[in-house]
Amino acid sequence: MHSVSTAPTAPRWWIWALGGVFAVALAWRLGYLARVNAGILGGSLVSDAETYWTWSTWLLQHGWWGKHPFFMGPLYPYTVAALRAVTGGVASDPGPVLLVQAAWGSLACLLLADTARRVTASPAIGIATGLLAALYQSAVFFDGLVLMESQLFALEALLLWLVAAFPPTARALLVAGVAIGLLAAGRASSLVLLPALLLARWPGWRGAAGLAAGVLVVTAPIALRNLERGGEWIPFTYNGGLNLAIGNGPEANGTFVHVTGAQVVSGVSEPEGVAIDGREYLRLTTGRASTPLESSNEWARRARAWIAAHPGRALELAGTKLALLWNAYEMPQVENIAQYRRVAGPLGLPYVGTFAFVGMLALVGLGVVLTRWKASAPAARFIAAWAIGMTLVILPFFVTDRYRHHLVPAAFVLAAVAVQALRTEKKRGLLLAGLATGAIVVHLPVPTVSAAKLEWGIAADLGARYLARGDVARALAEFARADSLGRTLPAGSGVSRALERAALDHNHAMALERAGRVEQAERLYERALAEAPDNAQIRTALAALRVRQGRVDEARAQYDAMAGLVEGGVAAAMGKGRIAAQAGRFDEARTHFAEAARLAPESGEGAAALVRLEAQAGDVAAAERALVAGEKAGWTGDSARLHRALVLALQGKKDEAAAERAAVAADAIRADRTLTDVDRAISQLLARP
Repeated sequence: MHSVSTAPTAPRWWIWALGGVFAVALAWRLGYLARVNAGILGGSLVSDAETYWTWSTWLLQHGWWGKHPFFMGPLYPYTVAALRAVTGGVASDPGPVLLVQAAWGSLACLLLADTARRVTASPAIGIATGLLAALYQSAVFFDGLVLMESQLFALEALLLWLVAAFPPTARALLVAGVAIGLLAAGRASSLVLLPALLLARWPGWRGAAGLAAGVLVVTAPIALRNLERGGEWIPFTYNGGLNLAIGNGPEANGTFVHVTGAQVVSGVSEPEGVAIDGREYLRLTTGRASTPLESSNEWARRARAWIAAHPGRALELAGTKLALLWNAYEMPQVENIAQYRRVAGPLGLPYVGTFAFVGMLALVGLGVVLTRWKASAPAARFIAAWAIGMTLVILPFFVTDRYRHHLVPAAFVLAAVAVQALRTEKKRGLLLAGLATGAIVVHLPVPTVSAAKLEWGIAADLGARYLARGDVARALAEFARADSLGRTLPAGSGVSRALERAALDHNHAMALERAGRVEQAERLYERALAEAPDNAQIRTALAALRVRQGRVDEARAQYDAMAGLVEGGVAAAMGKGRIAAQAGRFDEARTHFAEAARLAPESGEGAAALVRLEAQAGDVAAAERALVAGEKAGWTGDSARLHRALVLALQGKKDEAAAERAAVAADAIRADRTLTDVDRAISQLLARP
């Protein structure tokens, strides 16, 4: 069988060919971003993307040391903060960041092209690999999202190139170690690349020490910083236990599921991802507060206990995850590639630009390297070890398109190895059998989102995005379509399915209420609450409607029921404070709003309410004190800026107030009833002579 080797030199025209790969990749990505930005998906931040953006805002406004131990990997949000500092400061538009991602994503295609050339000794295969990466759908997709996958993909391509391009000297291994350390600062599971590299090209103790030193250059400061912030030894992040529980528990199905019941957080104001770390759920359900490390250990303990009690199901889940990792299907989590393809048009090449094609060839290439291990170049052995190691390290947790994406750089080069073997091997029987096996593997049956469920999900998501933009008419149209489609879907079971239905009803009800269709909104709020009775956001919305209906006692009953719910304490304090303020009981209202500010200082809800209350009472100095206290506690974003404009307007500083107000996006104001009221008050103050 063909021996994998490294190309000694490149042809003279190679640099121009690489430039062409880069140009194609960049042009396609820029065109795709233009298409996305022309529609409702442009600039939209949800879930983890919103967390990263808010975290980067916090860093810009409060300093780079941060506040808590890291729950999520710090590399990407710190990079986003640095890019925003250079390109746009605290502006809310992610466009400049996505342009940079398009550039480093295009550079990754160039690096993969040169890596493939070096590993296969074929410039033609190198160019084909680079162009395939340029038009690979999920790579384009992630380059257009505020998620860490784009940055990690580029770093992974760089690491592959470093190993393929340089001999294992101490200096080269030190640089490779730094690259692995940076990857681990994004996802700690990337540390598996360290033993993979050692296995593939054992460099002697001196080289191994250089490699380890490179990793420590990045990771030691993170561990020491976490120790200083939290008093616990957390080398990277403390999300391992929670992710293990997501992948191994009563609700587990191989991909992401909710393990905190219907109790989910509505905001992401805390930096480091701490708002979604599950600690508040543990405190409320066990009665015990836990440190970050203790919470991770508790989730891990629950996962291990479940596995011990259900070994057969755990083994079945492992098989499902393995199939998902090497499957043609892209399992969505934060964003759905199919939705973007539907709304923004093509992301890349059909079929060839998907894992169905790349994964099939990669499995053949993996077989080539494994069967010719000693004859294969060290870079090829590393790439094979990468694919195996990354597969094994993901299996204990859960699989989504984001996790599988970190197999793709290695898969591109393994696919190149397969093509070279098919071109040069005279007896191709085994290779063709391997190709057929690979085709079967990537098309094995796995849990997927049905076509009907996909349509339902797209309609529900688009409705939520239109509602966030303040476009109630379009939101109602999408929600009505989702509601109609939902009647044709199987009822389903489990917490995650119930939350999906409840979220649609909750959002639909908010849109109906804004349109003045209160009776219909009331019915949907009640239905959403029946589906997810432990969800504080739904109870809050229903209680607020009851207040507007004059049914204050019923509203108080809802607030009282929130005591044991995640975010329930804050919501109850805010709701009771509003009731007291509307009744003119300002002292009581201050007490409730101050409690909300104490419970969730960085959300700014309590501080914002205090600013408005003091403004209503005519005490401008007290309003300013509440504003300053909230900002010191970490209150940031559009709400803080607009309330600052309100205080400035109250002080008669019209030019400064107008400047602050102008910095807040009009869509953000229209989408929030409270901000709309604040903006109206600012307009009236600025209009005064």
